[in-house]
Amino acid sequence: MLQPLSAAPTAPAASALQANQDLNVLHWWTSAGERAAADLVAARMAEQGLRWVDGAVAGGGGGGAIKVLNERTLRGQAPQVAQLNGQALREWAELGLLLRLDGVAQRRDWRSTLFPQVMSQLNVREHVVAAPLGIHRINNLYLNLALFRQLKIEPPSDWAGVMRAASALRAAGITPVGFSDEPWQVATVFEAMLLGEAGPALYQRMVVQRDLQAFDDPALERSFKRLREWRNLAAPVSAGSGSNQIGNANPGERRWTELVADFAAGRTAMLISGDWVRGELGALGQEGGRDFECKAVPGTAQAHLFSIDTLAMLAGDGSKQPAQERMAELLGNATLQISYNRIKGSVPVRRDVPVDELDLCAQRSYRLFANPGTPRVPSLVHRMAFDEVGKNAFIETVHRFALDPNQTPAAAQRRLQALLRALGPRPPKALP
Repeated sequence: MLQPLSAAPTAPAASALQANQDLNVLHWWTSAGERAAADLVAARMAEQGLRWVDGAVAGGGGGGAIKVLNERTLRGQAPQVAQLNGQALREWAELGLLLRLDGVAQRRDWRSTLFPQVMSQLNVREHVVAAPLGIHRINNLYLNLALFRQLKIEPPSDWAGVMRAASALRAAGITPVGFSDEPWQVATVFEAMLLGEAGPALYQRMVVQRDLQAFDDPALERSFKRLREWRNLAAPVSAGSGSNQIGNANPGERRWTELVADFAAGRTAMLISGDWVRGELGALGQEGGRDFECKAVPGTAQAHLFSIDTLAMLAGDGSKQPAQERMAELLGNATLQISYNRIKGSVPVRRDVPVDELDLCAQRSYRLFANPGTPRVPSLVHRMAFDEVGKNAFIETVHRFALDPNQTPAAAQRRLQALLRALGPRPPKALP
Protein backbone atom coordinates (compact mmCIF):
# COMPACT_ATOMS: atom_id res chain seq x y z
CA MET A 1 0.00 0.00 0.00
CA LEU A 2 1.36 3.43 -0.94
CA GLN A 3 2.24 5.74 1.92
CA PRO A 4 0.24 9.02 1.92
CA LEU A 5 2.32 12.07 0.94
CA SER A 6 1.48 13.72 4.25
CA ALA A 7 2.84 10.90 6.34
CA ALA A 8 5.98 11.51 8.35
CA PRO A 9 9.14 9.81 7.04
CA THR A 10 10.21 6.59 8.70
CA ALA A 11 13.07 6.70 11.22
CA PRO A 12 15.71 5.45 8.73
CA ALA A 13 14.46 7.89 6.08
CA ALA A 14 14.52 10.78 8.55
CA SER A 15 18.02 9.79 9.60
CA ALA A 16 19.21 9.77 5.99
CA LEU A 17 17.54 13.11 5.37
CA GLN A 18 19.32 14.66 8.35
CA ALA A 19 22.65 13.17 7.28
CA ASN A 20 22.28 14.94 3.94
CA GLN A 21 22.12 18.26 5.79
CA ASP A 22 25.50 17.64 7.48
CA LEU A 23 28.40 19.33 5.70
CA ASN A 24 31.96 18.60 6.70
CA VAL A 25 33.92 21.85 6.32
CA LEU A 26 37.71 21.76 6.05
CA HIS A 27 39.42 25.09 6.80
CA TRP A 28 42.27 26.70 8.74
CA TRP A 29 40.40 29.23 10.89
CA THR A 30 41.58 28.28 14.36
CA SER A 31 42.47 31.54 16.14
CA ALA A 32 39.98 33.12 18.55
CA GLY A 33 38.77 35.70 16.02
CA GLU A 34 38.64 33.21 13.14
CA ARG A 35 36.88 30.62 15.26
CA ALA A 36 34.23 33.15 16.31
CA ALA A 37 33.60 34.05 12.65
CA ALA A 38 33.29 30.37 11.66
CA ASP A 39 30.96 29.73 14.60
CA LEU A 40 28.73 32.55 13.39
CA VAL A 41 28.40 30.89 9.97
CA ALA A 42 27.68 27.54 11.65
CA ALA A 43 24.92 29.15 13.73
CA ARG A 44 23.32 30.77 10.67
CA MET A 45 23.49 27.40 8.88
CA ALA A 46 21.75 25.71 11.80
CA GLU A 47 18.87 28.19 11.42
CA GLN A 48 18.51 26.87 7.86
CA GLY A 49 18.53 23.24 8.97
CA LEU A 50 22.16 22.68 7.94
CA ARG A 51 24.92 21.40 10.22
CA TRP A 52 28.53 22.60 10.01
CA VAL A 53 30.71 19.59 10.87
CA ASP A 54 34.02 21.18 11.72
CA GLY A 55 37.22 20.01 10.04
CA ALA A 56 39.64 22.72 11.15
CA VAL A 57 43.35 22.14 10.55
CA ALA A 58 45.66 24.41 12.54
CA GLY A 59 48.38 26.33 10.77
CA GLY A 60 48.46 29.90 9.52
CA GLY A 61 48.67 30.29 5.76
CA GLY A 62 46.69 27.10 5.16
CA GLY A 63 49.56 24.84 4.09
CA GLY A 64 48.59 22.10 6.53
CA ALA A 65 44.92 22.24 5.54
CA ILE A 66 45.74 21.92 1.84
CA LYS A 67 47.86 18.81 2.57
CA VAL A 68 45.04 17.25 4.58
CA LEU A 69 42.58 18.05 1.80
CA ASN A 70 44.84 16.36 -0.76
CA GLU A 71 45.24 13.26 1.41
CA ARG A 72 41.53 12.94 2.20
CA THR A 73 40.59 13.35 -1.44
CA LEU A 74 43.07 10.68 -2.56
CA ARG A 75 41.59 8.30 0.05
CA GLY A 76 38.08 8.98 -1.25
CA GLN A 77 37.14 10.82 1.95
CA ALA A 78 36.92 14.38 0.68
CA PRO A 79 34.91 16.86 2.75
CA GLN A 80 31.82 18.42 1.25
CA VAL A 81 33.19 21.96 1.72
CA ALA A 82 36.79 23.20 1.72
CA GLN A 83 38.53 26.53 2.04
CA LEU A 84 40.23 26.98 -1.33
CA ASN A 85 41.48 30.41 -2.32
CA GLY A 86 42.75 31.92 -5.55
CA GLN A 87 44.95 29.73 -7.70
CA ALA A 88 44.40 26.68 -5.50
CA LEU A 89 40.69 27.02 -6.26
CA ARG A 90 41.45 27.17 -9.97
CA GLU A 91 43.62 24.04 -9.83
CA TRP A 92 40.90 21.99 -8.12
CA ALA A 93 38.25 23.25 -10.51
CA GLU A 94 40.38 22.34 -13.53
CA LEU A 95 40.49 18.77 -12.22
CA GLY A 96 36.68 18.68 -12.17
CA LEU A 97 36.55 18.17 -8.40
CA LEU A 98 34.31 21.12 -7.54
CA LEU A 99 30.57 21.59 -7.72
CA ARG A 100 29.43 24.28 -10.14
CA LEU A 101 27.39 26.98 -8.44
CA ASP A 102 26.10 28.76 -11.53
CA GLY A 103 22.48 28.35 -10.43
CA VAL A 104 23.19 29.87 -7.01
CA ALA A 105 25.06 32.77 -8.58
CA GLN A 106 22.23 33.44 -11.00
CA ARG A 107 19.47 33.19 -8.39
CA ARG A 108 21.30 35.55 -6.05
CA ASP A 109 22.50 37.87 -8.82
CA TRP A 110 26.14 37.63 -7.75
CA ARG A 111 27.31 39.22 -10.98
CA SER A 112 25.58 42.47 -10.03
CA THR A 113 26.06 42.42 -6.27
CA LEU A 114 29.66 41.15 -5.89
CA PHE A 115 32.78 43.10 -6.77
CA PRO A 116 34.09 42.18 -10.26
CA GLN A 117 37.44 41.13 -8.76
CA VAL A 118 35.58 38.69 -6.51
CA MET A 119 33.56 37.23 -9.39
CA SER A 120 36.79 36.83 -11.34
CA GLN A 121 38.21 34.70 -8.53
CA LEU A 122 35.08 32.53 -8.43
CA ASN A 123 34.99 31.86 -12.18
CA VAL A 124 36.87 29.01 -13.85
CA ARG A 125 36.06 28.15 -17.45
CA GLU A 126 33.02 30.44 -17.24
CA HIS A 127 31.58 28.54 -14.28
CA VAL A 128 31.20 29.71 -10.67
CA VAL A 129 33.04 27.18 -8.51
CA ALA A 130 33.04 28.68 -4.99
CA ALA A 131 31.17 30.93 -2.57
CA PRO A 132 32.97 34.06 -1.30
CA LEU A 133 33.27 35.11 2.32
CA GLY A 134 35.47 38.20 2.65
CA ILE A 135 38.28 40.36 1.30
CA HIS A 136 41.47 40.75 3.32
CA ARG A 137 43.92 43.60 2.90
CA ILE A 138 47.51 42.41 3.36
CA ASN A 139 49.54 45.65 3.37
CA ASN A 140 48.69 46.85 6.89
CA LEU A 141 50.96 48.50 9.45
CA TYR A 142 49.48 48.25 12.95
CA LEU A 143 50.48 50.73 15.65
CA ASN A 144 49.87 50.28 19.38
CA LEU A 145 48.32 53.67 20.14
CA ALA A 146 48.69 53.36 23.92
CA LEU A 147 52.46 53.12 23.57
CA PHE A 148 52.71 55.91 21.01
CA ARG A 149 50.58 58.21 23.20
CA GLN A 150 52.35 57.29 26.42
CA LEU A 151 55.79 57.92 24.92
CA LYS A 152 54.60 60.93 22.88
CA ILE A 153 55.89 59.39 19.65
CA GLU A 154 54.51 60.63 16.34
CA PRO A 155 52.79 57.75 14.48
CA PRO A 156 54.89 57.16 11.35
CA SER A 157 53.63 57.61 7.81
CA ASP A 158 56.88 56.80 5.96
CA TRP A 159 59.97 54.65 6.54
CA ALA A 160 61.97 57.52 8.01
CA GLY A 161 59.19 57.98 10.57
CA VAL A 162 59.19 54.24 11.29
CA MET A 163 62.91 54.31 12.06
CA ARG A 164 62.55 57.38 14.29
CA ALA A 165 59.70 55.72 16.17
CA ALA A 166 61.70 52.49 16.52
CA SER A 167 64.65 54.38 17.98
CA ALA A 168 62.42 56.15 20.52
CA LEU A 169 60.65 52.91 21.45
CA ARG A 170 63.92 51.06 21.94
CA ALA A 171 65.26 53.89 24.11
CA ALA A 172 62.13 53.49 26.26
CA GLY A 173 62.75 49.76 26.64
CA ILE A 174 60.06 48.63 24.18
CA THR A 175 60.75 46.13 21.40
CA PRO A 176 59.66 48.13 18.34
CA VAL A 177 58.40 45.36 16.05
CA GLY A 178 56.63 42.04 16.29
CA PHE A 179 58.05 39.55 13.80
CA SER A 180 58.03 35.80 13.23
CA ASP A 181 60.42 33.69 11.19
CA GLU A 182 57.56 31.39 10.18
CA PRO A 183 57.98 31.23 6.37
CA TRP A 184 54.54 32.44 5.30
CA GLN A 185 54.67 35.35 7.75
CA VAL A 186 58.11 36.45 6.52
CA ALA A 187 56.89 36.38 2.93
CA THR A 188 53.68 38.26 3.83
CA VAL A 189 55.78 41.13 5.20
CA PHE A 190 58.06 40.97 2.16
CA GLU A 191 55.32 41.22 -0.46
CA ALA A 192 53.90 44.29 1.26
CA MET A 193 57.36 45.86 1.18
CA LEU A 194 57.77 44.85 -2.46
CA LEU A 195 54.54 46.66 -3.29
CA GLY A 196 55.82 49.75 -1.46
CA GLU A 197 59.19 49.79 -3.19
CA ALA A 198 58.04 48.73 -6.66
CA GLY A 199 54.65 50.42 -6.86
CA PRO A 200 51.50 48.70 -8.17
CA ALA A 201 52.42 48.67 -11.87
CA LEU A 202 55.84 47.05 -11.39
CA TYR A 203 54.43 44.70 -8.75
CA GLN A 204 51.84 43.54 -11.29
CA ARG A 205 54.56 42.92 -13.87
CA MET A 206 56.47 40.81 -11.35
CA VAL A 207 53.74 38.87 -9.60
CA VAL A 208 50.88 38.71 -12.10
CA GLN A 209 52.62 38.81 -15.47
CA ARG A 210 55.84 37.10 -14.26
CA ASP A 211 57.88 39.43 -16.43
CA LEU A 212 61.52 38.38 -15.94
CA GLN A 213 62.82 41.81 -16.88
CA ALA A 214 60.77 43.35 -14.08
CA PHE A 215 62.82 41.35 -11.58
CA ASP A 216 65.94 43.25 -12.71
CA ASP A 217 64.56 46.42 -11.17
CA PRO A 218 66.45 47.87 -8.15
CA ALA A 219 63.14 47.95 -6.26
CA LEU A 220 63.48 44.22 -5.63
CA GLU A 221 66.88 44.61 -3.96
CA ARG A 222 65.53 47.52 -1.90
CA SER A 223 62.66 45.30 -0.75
CA PHE A 224 65.07 42.70 0.58
CA LYS A 225 67.04 45.41 2.38
CA ARG A 226 63.81 46.70 3.91
CA LEU A 227 62.83 43.19 5.06
CA ARG A 228 66.15 42.75 6.87
CA GLU A 229 65.86 46.20 8.42
CA TRP A 230 62.35 45.42 9.68
CA ARG A 231 63.33 42.01 11.06
CA ASN A 232 66.22 43.58 12.96
CA LEU A 233 63.76 45.94 14.63
CA ALA A 234 62.30 42.87 16.33
CA ALA A 235 65.49 42.36 18.36
CA PRO A 236 64.43 42.46 22.03
CA VAL A 237 65.68 45.24 24.26
CA SER A 238 68.09 44.07 26.97
CA ALA A 239 66.64 44.58 30.44
CA GLY A 240 67.85 47.84 31.93
CA SER A 241 70.14 48.61 29.01
CA GLY A 242 68.29 51.70 27.77
CA SER A 243 70.10 51.13 24.49
CA ASN A 244 68.58 52.11 21.19
CA GLN A 245 71.09 50.14 19.17
CA ILE A 246 69.47 47.77 16.66
CA GLY A 247 71.15 44.42 16.30
CA ASN A 248 70.27 41.20 14.52
CA ALA A 249 66.97 39.70 15.61
CA ASN A 250 66.31 36.02 16.10
CA PRO A 251 62.52 35.98 16.51
CA GLY A 252 61.94 32.27 15.93
CA GLU A 253 58.93 30.74 14.18
CA ARG A 254 56.20 32.08 16.41
CA ARG A 255 52.51 31.79 15.57
CA TRP A 256 50.90 34.96 14.31
CA THR A 257 48.47 34.89 17.23
CA GLU A 258 51.42 35.16 19.61
CA LEU A 259 52.59 38.29 17.80
CA VAL A 260 49.11 39.78 18.13
CA ALA A 261 49.02 38.97 21.85
CA ASP A 262 52.40 40.71 22.36
CA PHE A 263 51.17 43.71 20.40
CA ALA A 264 47.91 43.96 22.34
CA ALA A 265 49.78 43.71 25.65
CA GLY A 266 52.20 46.50 24.72
CA ARG A 267 55.25 44.25 24.51
CA THR A 268 55.72 45.38 20.90
CA ALA A 269 54.52 48.53 19.18
CA MET A 270 54.36 47.84 15.42
CA LEU A 271 53.25 44.91 13.30
CA ILE A 272 52.91 44.29 9.56
CA SER A 273 50.31 41.69 8.60
CA GLY A 274 46.95 41.07 6.99
CA ASP A 275 43.77 42.29 8.57
CA TRP A 276 43.00 38.92 10.16
CA VAL A 277 45.06 40.61 12.89
CA ARG A 278 42.20 43.06 13.39
CA GLY A 279 39.80 40.19 13.95
CA GLU A 280 42.11 38.71 16.57
CA LEU A 281 42.57 42.08 18.28
CA GLY A 282 38.78 42.35 18.46
CA ALA A 283 38.63 38.96 20.16
CA LEU A 284 41.13 40.33 22.71
CA GLY A 285 38.89 43.32 23.42
CA GLN A 286 40.94 45.80 21.40
CA GLU A 287 39.23 48.47 19.31
CA GLY A 288 40.56 50.16 16.20
CA GLY A 289 41.08 53.92 16.61
CA ARG A 290 41.14 53.58 20.39
CA ASP A 291 43.71 50.88 21.13
CA PHE A 292 45.41 50.51 17.78
CA GLU A 293 45.71 52.22 14.43
CA CYS A 294 45.74 50.54 11.01
CA LYS A 295 47.90 52.36 8.49
CA ALA A 296 49.17 51.22 5.14
CA VAL A 297 52.73 49.94 4.90
CA PRO A 298 54.75 52.99 3.81
CA GLY A 299 54.56 53.52 0.08
CA THR A 300 51.32 51.51 -0.33
CA ALA A 301 48.61 53.86 0.98
CA GLN A 302 46.74 54.07 -2.32
CA ALA A 303 46.97 50.35 -3.17
CA HIS A 304 45.00 47.35 -1.91
CA LEU A 305 47.05 44.15 -1.69
CA PHE A 306 44.24 41.65 -1.39
CA SER A 307 43.35 38.07 -0.61
CA ILE A 308 39.82 36.69 -0.94
CA ASP A 309 38.52 33.87 1.27
CA THR A 310 36.31 31.39 -0.56
CA LEU A 311 34.65 28.08 0.30
CA ALA A 312 34.38 25.51 -2.48
CA MET A 313 31.78 22.75 -2.59
CA LEU A 314 33.38 19.47 -3.56
CA ALA A 315 31.58 17.34 -6.12
CA GLY A 316 30.23 14.02 -4.86
CA ASP A 317 27.41 11.62 -5.58
CA GLY A 318 24.85 14.44 -5.59
CA SER A 319 23.22 13.60 -2.26
CA LYS A 320 24.76 16.64 -0.57
CA GLN A 321 24.31 19.06 -3.46
CA PRO A 322 21.07 20.70 -2.21
CA ALA A 323 22.67 21.37 1.18
CA GLN A 324 25.88 22.62 -0.45
CA GLU A 325 23.94 25.04 -2.63
CA ARG A 326 21.94 26.33 0.33
CA MET A 327 25.15 26.95 2.22
CA ALA A 328 26.62 28.80 -0.78
CA GLU A 329 23.53 31.04 -0.94
CA LEU A 330 23.81 31.79 2.76
CA LEU A 331 27.49 32.79 2.48
CA GLY A 332 26.67 35.49 -0.05
CA ASN A 333 23.80 36.90 2.02
CA ALA A 334 24.22 40.61 2.82
CA THR A 335 23.37 40.27 6.52
CA LEU A 336 25.78 37.39 7.03
CA GLN A 337 28.46 39.24 5.08
CA ILE A 338 28.39 42.16 7.50
CA SER A 339 28.23 39.98 10.62
CA TYR A 340 30.94 37.55 9.52
CA ASN A 341 33.43 40.14 8.31
CA ARG A 342 32.97 42.34 11.36
CA ILE A 343 34.29 39.44 13.44
CA LYS A 344 36.89 38.11 10.98
CA GLY A 345 38.60 41.44 10.29
CA SER A 346 38.00 41.22 6.55
CA VAL A 347 35.45 43.23 4.53
CA PRO A 348 32.34 42.13 2.59
CA VAL A 349 32.52 40.88 -0.99
CA ARG A 350 29.30 42.71 -1.87
CA ARG A 351 28.99 46.22 -3.29
CA ASP A 352 25.62 46.93 -1.65
CA VAL A 353 26.18 46.60 2.10
CA PRO A 354 26.13 49.32 4.82
CA VAL A 355 29.80 49.42 5.76
CA ASP A 356 29.26 52.12 8.37
CA GLU A 357 28.50 49.19 10.67
CA LEU A 358 32.17 48.15 10.40
CA ASP A 359 35.05 49.71 12.34
CA LEU A 360 37.04 52.59 10.85
CA CYS A 361 39.89 50.36 9.68
CA ALA A 362 37.47 48.10 7.83
CA GLN A 363 35.60 51.05 6.34
CA ARG A 364 38.83 52.43 4.90
CA SER A 365 39.77 49.04 3.48
CA TYR A 366 36.33 48.52 1.95
CA ARG A 367 36.10 51.98 0.40
CA LEU A 368 39.61 51.73 -1.01
CA PHE A 369 38.81 48.37 -2.61
CA ALA A 370 35.48 49.70 -3.92
CA ASN A 371 37.04 52.77 -5.53
CA PRO A 372 37.37 52.10 -9.29
CA GLY A 373 40.64 54.05 -9.37
CA THR A 374 42.37 51.95 -6.70
CA PRO A 375 45.19 49.66 -7.83
CA ARG A 376 44.03 46.28 -6.53
CA VAL A 377 46.93 43.85 -6.56
CA PRO A 378 46.75 40.13 -5.70
CA SER A 379 48.71 38.58 -2.86
CA LEU A 380 51.20 36.01 -4.08
CA VAL A 381 51.73 34.54 -0.62
CA HIS A 382 48.00 34.01 -0.08
CA ARG A 383 47.40 32.17 -3.37
CA MET A 384 45.93 34.99 -5.43
CA ALA A 385 48.69 35.01 -8.05
CA PHE A 386 50.87 31.86 -8.10
CA ASP A 387 49.97 28.19 -8.02
CA GLU A 388 50.87 26.17 -4.92
CA VAL A 389 54.28 25.07 -6.23
CA GLY A 390 55.33 28.56 -7.30
CA LYS A 391 53.98 30.14 -4.12
CA ASN A 392 55.91 27.73 -1.91
CA ALA A 393 59.11 28.24 -3.88
CA PHE A 394 58.78 32.02 -3.59
CA ILE A 395 58.15 31.81 0.17
CA GLU A 396 61.15 29.51 0.64
CA THR A 397 63.45 31.88 -1.28
CA VAL A 398 62.42 34.88 0.82
CA HIS A 399 62.59 32.85 4.03
CA ARG A 400 66.15 31.69 3.33
CA PHE A 401 67.26 35.26 2.87
CA ALA A 402 65.64 36.35 6.14
CA LEU A 403 67.43 33.65 8.12
CA ASP A 404 70.85 34.01 6.45
CA PRO A 405 72.57 37.27 7.46
CA ASN A 406 75.40 36.48 5.03
CA GLN A 407 73.14 36.46 1.97
CA THR A 408 73.09 39.89 0.36
CA PRO A 409 69.93 41.50 -1.03
CA ALA A 410 71.52 41.39 -4.48
CA ALA A 411 72.07 37.64 -4.15
CA ALA A 412 68.47 37.17 -3.02
CA GLN A 413 67.31 39.11 -6.06
CA ARG A 414 69.30 36.76 -8.32
CA ARG A 415 67.75 33.75 -6.57
CA LEU A 416 64.25 35.04 -7.25
CA GLN A 417 65.16 35.65 -10.89
CA ALA A 418 66.40 32.07 -11.17
CA LEU A 419 63.21 30.83 -9.54
CA LEU A 420 61.06 32.70 -12.07
CA ARG A 421 63.08 31.28 -14.95
CA ALA A 422 62.61 27.77 -13.54
CA LEU A 423 58.87 28.26 -13.14
CA GLY A 424 58.56 29.44 -16.71
CA PRO A 425 56.05 31.95 -18.09
CA ARG A 426 52.67 32.43 -16.50
CA PRO A 427 50.32 29.76 -17.84
CA PRO A 428 47.61 31.13 -20.14
CA LYS A 429 44.09 31.42 -18.79
CA ALA A 430 42.04 28.34 -19.54
CA LEU A 431 39.63 28.69 -22.42
CA PRO A 432 35.93 28.10 -21.74
